[in-house]
Amino acid sequence: MRTSSRWLALMLAFALVLSAFAFTGCAAEEEPAEEPTEEPAEEPAEEPAEAEYPEFTTIEEGKLLVGSDTAFPPFESMNGDVAEGFDVDLMDAIGEKLGLEVVFMTEIFDTLIPTLKAGGKFDVIASGMTIKPERELEIDFADPYYDSNQSLVMPKGSMYNGPEDLAGKRIGVQSGTTGEAWAQENIPDATLVPFKNATEAFAAAQAGNVDAIVNDLPVSTEILKEDDRGLEIVAQIPTGEQYGFGVSKDNPGLTEAINMALAELKEEGTYAEIYEKWFGIAPPAE
Repeated sequence: MRTSSRWLALMLAFALVLSAFAFTGCAAEEEPAEEPTEEPAEEPAEEPAEAEYPEFTTIEEGKLLVGSDTAFPPFESMNGDVAEGFDVDLMDAIGEKLGLEVVFMTEIFDTLIPTLKAGGKFDVIASGMTIKPERELEIDFADPYYDSNQSLVMPKGSMYNGPEDLAGKRIGVQSGTTGEAWAQENIPDATLVPFKNATEAFAAAQAGNVDAIVNDLPVSTEILKEDDRGLEIVAQIPTGEQYGFGVSKDNPGLTEAINMALAELKEEGTYAEIYEKWFGIAPPAE
C-alpha cells in the first residue's frame, strides 16, 4: 500500500509539471497584435507651369498704354471717363496675363499708326483695326481676334439694288478705314464725306447731311440696336476682314507676348466669355 501511494504521488506531480509546461507554451505561442500600417502620403498635384513670356518693353513700367478710337461700339466706347467694350475687356485680360495695368487712351483713328510709330505715347493699338498689307508695312499685328465685314446704311425705305444706285450720292465714311477704301474702289461716282469717327457719320446721316454710310458691320449693328435713328442696314458687304492689335516693329517681344496671352485666353474659355458678353453669341469655330 505504501508503494502504491508513493507511485500515485509521483504520477500526480509529473502531471502537474506537464500542465505547467503546456500552459507556458500556449502563452508563448500567442502572436503579437498587428501594428497599423501607414498609408503612403499622396503626392501633391503638379501645378501647371506658368507661361514664360518673351522680353518686351513698355513706355511706363507696370502699365500697358493702349491707343484707341473710343467711339467704335461695341469694341470701344466711353462710359463717362471709363472705356468699355470688347477690345477693352480682351486687352484687360491680356494685360492681366502679362502682369500689366491696361490704360486706354483716346486717339483719332487715322492718327493711330503714325502716333504708334513715333513712339512715346502708347504701346499698342486696340481699335477694331483691320489687318491690311499696307498697314503691315508700318506696324506689326498680333494674331487676328475678330472677323468682320462692311455694311451699307441708308434711311429707312431707301431703294438699293447695288453700288450703281449710289452714283452722285454723298457717302459718309470714317477717315482712314477699310470702309472708306471700299467706297473709293466700288462707288467711284459718289462723293465721299469723311468723319473722324463712326458716331459722327451716323449723326450726319440722321440729320440728312449724307445719303448713306459705309461702315464696319458689327459697329453699324450695335449703333442701330437700341435706336435705329430712322436708318437701316440695306446691304452687308462681304470683305472678309480680320481685326488685330497693332504693335511697333521695334517691340517684337510684345507682339509675341500678346499672341501667347491671346492663345491662352482662347484655350481656357475666357475669350469666348468676353465675346458672348458683347455680341450675344458664341465666337465662330476656328
